[in-house]
Amino acid sequence: MDKTVDEVYASIGQQIAGAISEYWSEAWLTVEFFEDAADFKGEYSSKSELKYYEVPDDIFDDFERLYEITTEGESNRWNKAKFTLYPTGKFNIDFEWDQDLADEIAANS
Repeated sequence: MDKTVDEVYASIGQQIAGAISEYWSEAWLTVEFFEDAADFKGEYSSKSELKYYEVPDDIFDDFERLYEITTEGESNRWNKAKFTLYPTGKFNIDFEWDQDLADEIAANS
C-alpha cells in the first residue's frame, strides 16, 4: 500500500530526527529532485552552531512518493524542496521550480 502524504511527511521527519544524535533546535533537509534521482543535504542547528547530518538513503523513497502525490495531473511541478523540522515535530516544507536546474538536467540527459 502506498503511503499517504501525512505518512510521508511523518516518515521524513522521523528519519531526520533519527539521523541527529545530539540536541538540536532546528533541522533542514534541502533536496534537488530529478524524478529518478535526488541530491540531499542535511543540516541542523545545535547550540547556535550549524552542523551536518548523514541523510538516510531510505528518504529517497519518501520524496519519490511525495513527488508522485504532489505533482499528480502535471500540476504543482517542483524540483527543489526544503523540509524544516523542529524538535516538537512541527515542520514546514517549501517546494520550488528551478528552471536552470531543469535545463541543466535536460542537457546532461
